[in-house]
This record gives sequence, C-alpha cells and structure tokens, in this order.
Amino acid sequence: MNTNSRDSHNKPGRPADLAAREIRACSVCGAKFSATRNSEFCPMCMLRKALADGVESGESSASEDTVKPTLEQAVQRFEHYELVTGEDGKPVELGRGAMGVTYKAVDVDLHCPVTLKVISERYLGDESARLRFLREARAAASVRHSNVASVLHLGRTGSSYFYAMEFVEGETLENLIKRSGRLEVKLALEIARQIAAGLAAVHKQKLVHRDIKPSNIMVSVEEGNTVTAKIIDLGLAKPAPDAPAEAAISTPGAFAGTPEFASPEQFAGVGVDIRSDLYSLGVVLWEMVTGHAVFRGSPAEVMYQHQHAPLPLQELEHVSQPVVVLLEVLLEKDPIRRFQSPAELLKAMPTMTSAIDARRPVTRHSLQETPPVASRVVTREPPTRLGPEKISVARLPVTGSDVFGREEDAAFLDDAWAKQDVNVVTIVAWAGVGKSTLVNHWLGRMAAEHYRSAELVFGWSFYRQGSRGGTSSADEFLDAALSWFGDPDPRIGTAWEKGERLAKLVAHRRILLVLDGLEPLQNGAVGAG
Repeated sequence: MNTNSRDSHNKPGRPADLAAREIRACSVCGAKFSATRNSEFCPMCMLRKALADGVESGESSASEDTVKPTLEQAVQRFEHYELVTGEDGKPVELGRGAMGVTYKAVDVDLHCPVTLKVISERYLGDESARLRFLREARAAASVRHSNVASVLHLGRTGSSYFYAMEFVEGETLENLIKRSGRLEVKLALEIARQIAAGLAAVHKQKLVHRDIKPSNIMVSVEEGNTVTAKIIDLGLAKPAPDAPAEAAISTPGAFAGTPEFASPEQFAGVGVDIRSDLYSLGVVLWEMVTGHAVFRGSPAEVMYQHQHAPLPLQELEHVSQPVVVLLEVLLEKDPIRRFQSPAELLKAMPTMTSAIDARRPVTRHSLQETPPVASRVVTREPPTRLGPEKISVARLPVTGSDVFGREEDAAFLDDAWAKQDVNVVTIVAWAGVGKSTLVNHWLGRMAAEHYRSAELVFGWSFYRQGSRGGTSSADEFLDAALSWFGDPDPRIGTAWEKGERLAKLVAHRRILLVLDGLEPLQNGAVGAG
C-alpha cells in the first residue's frame, strides 16, 4: 500500500489525511512519530522547543521555519545532546583520537554540559571498528571513580554512534604544564596520587589504559593549590591478560599509545598489564617536575630510549631525593621491578610526603616494602595461571603486527616449546623475510597464555633500533644476561667463562630465551633470528 496516495475507497466519515500517514524517524532526536505530507513536525522536538522557549499553554509553540530541522541542525544534534558551537558557528572540539572526535555538548533535557565522543565517519562502514567503539564505551562505563570521568549514555543517531561523558571543568594537565612550567613538587605528587587512585579503579575492572599522558588528564586547581585530577579518556583501554578474551577492544599485537609516554613493553608488542600504566604515570610525573618528557626526539629515537637508554637523572638535580627514587621505581624498564599495582604506589605516597616534609632520604626498599617475588605470588590469581617470575623482552625489535601465511611456522614453534627434549630452535633465512616479525607474533600468543609454563622469559637483539642503528657485541649480551639471571659478578671472566656461567644459570629451569639478529656475529649473509 502506498501511504502517500489518497485512497478513494475510504470508509464514510474517515478523514482522508489519516490514510496518508506514515511512521518517520526524526533526523534530529531519532524519535519515531506519525506524520503526513502536510505535517512533518516531530512532537518531541516541538515539546523541547516549547520548554526551552518557555511557551505558555495556548500559545503557538513553533512555526515550520523554527521546527523543521535543517541539515546543519541534524549534524549538531545527537538524541537529546546538542553540540556547543564557537563564534565561527562550528562545533567546539575537545579532542580527536584513533576512533572518533570529542565535542563539548549540552544535555537539552537537564540543561547541563557533557562531553560527547562520536565515532569517526571513516569507520561508519567498518563493523569491527564499530564493535571496538561500543566496547570502548562499555569499558569506560564500567569504571566508576571520582578520578575517572564517568560515561553517562551510549546512543545512536542515524548511522553515528556516540557516548556521553561527564564534562570536567578545568584544563588538561598538558596545558597546565605549558602555562606554568615545572609544577611545585607537592602539587605534582598530589596529581600523581589521584591518577594512581583512578588507575586502581581501572585495574579493578581488569583493564589497562595504555595512554596515560598529560592531555588525557584534566586538572582543576583552586586557591591554596587544592587540586582535582581526572582521567578523561579510555579510548585505548584493553583487557588485562587475565580478563575474558571477548572483552578485547583494540587490535591484538598492534602498538597503541603515545611514544613519549609508552612503556618499553608496549613497543615490544607483547601483552601489557597495569604496570605499563604505572610506567606512563612515571613519565607524566617526570614532565610535571621538569617541564618536559623524560625522552625526546623522533618517534624511533624515543622508542629506542624507552627500551634501552638510562634515565637522564642529571635533569633532576633540583628535585628532592624521595621524588627521584620514586621516579626510578616507576620508570624501571623491567615491569617486575616497578610497583606491581596502583595500590602499592598509593601505599608508598605517605612515605614520600613525610620524607619530603622531614627532609630525609628514602630508599627503594622503604617504598617497596614487600619484595617483588612476594608481591607476584600474592597478586596473581588463580595460582594455576601463574606467569613467569621475570620477563624482559624490551630489547627485542619492534615489528609490524600483521603476519600472513605463517601459521605453519608458528605451529612449529608451538610444537617445539611443548616438547621437553627440544632445547634449541634456530630460524634461518635471508635477512628481511620476517623472522623477527614471526617470533614477535608467536611471543604475543605465548604472552596471552602466560608464556605456557615458562619460569623466566628473556629476549635480546644484537641489532640496535633507532636512528643510530648499529649492533651490540656478544660481551654486552653476556654481561646483561648474567646480571638479569642473577650472577653476582657479571663482568668478571673471559667470554668463555661467562658463557659457561650463563649456561649453568639457565640449565635447570624452564626458560624461554629469545636471541634475535645473530647475523652480526656470523660471517655469512644468512642469519638466525
């Protein structure tokens, strides 16, 4: 039946207009309503218009010119949220991320400001991206804490998905640092404490943020240096290794984050946990007390420095000793040497502040009261899923995440690891065919399963990444490996003697030792990866 044509066989006494009605969806608010070709006004929009303008009962509520939505109005309205426009008439953008654009908006029903995140137009036809956006919103909504911006609503207008968050007054920490330079130490520590409290709530929901940085932190500083800090974006959040697999948000194996604030393990493309966020918080604290990030340069240079370079502690000469020790713990390249959870960091904060007030030094031991091994046993649950005691893979190269047609090779590595009598596997091929990418892909699979009974995991590449390039020597590897595996005097002895000691250290334990880029130590063009 054509509802837009008049039916000449209407029943007697039935108004002809009723036959021409159809159900439409308002392009502004999304509400469905019955309309005719002579009247296409949305009653919900008319009601909201009347309430906003204070129309008295009996007055004409709207004319066709004021109610009929224009295309511009439709773009600036998402259900009952209306985008705030600037002096140029364009929506006020608060930020742009990988998945969407964030705007300032107003809840027209409650007359209060909100933050609206709308999925980017380029992802509208991508079903996997849409699902990631929805999971992102649900992950953010699961976190309820005074130091994390709350998600209020998830909705859809036309083909656009969006979610509304509380609007946080103040400015980003990035702007505060640019405006003020170095922050006063106690103010910086209070901001760090509140962000750690927010991360504790993130951790409770088995999530990892992966993009803690000053532009993702809102601060409001009142008179007397009273400050409120909130994490405002969970756009790159992902499940922790012990979370259900179906909770995944981002693409596995792909680098996600901001290089200046990313942890060494993020660059390695392996599984990360909340300790990665604590490293990023350490970089944020460093920037608060110095005015700049700990490492600077091109993305490749920053990546290399986070993985291999020592901390430039000379830049902290003006910083009190307890804060320097705190930064050293947070910025350990090996996650096992950091605080193991935000709760541990929060527990250390009173020690920090009292030491600063009393002008007395602190030690790492006083900040980390329980040894790392003990904390691992307590915090990992259930016991049947214990991971390795120590993991160090930051020295392995960063490679692309896409692996095609290598499932047979990965299965070969799986089988080799499962066989107790296989001690060495060598991958030999011409340089550039993807040996390192294959191994990183396999390590990612291993990490997702807690490294399948490995007690220790140690990775080393004889190639250096970054703009300087170059290679590392066997002596450098032996010294680093001996130190990591617990040799009391790693620099003593000949290379042969060091090798024998290393062999004894690894002989009787289930250890995954990955050596990449052996070509520099060989004479031929063919290498083992």
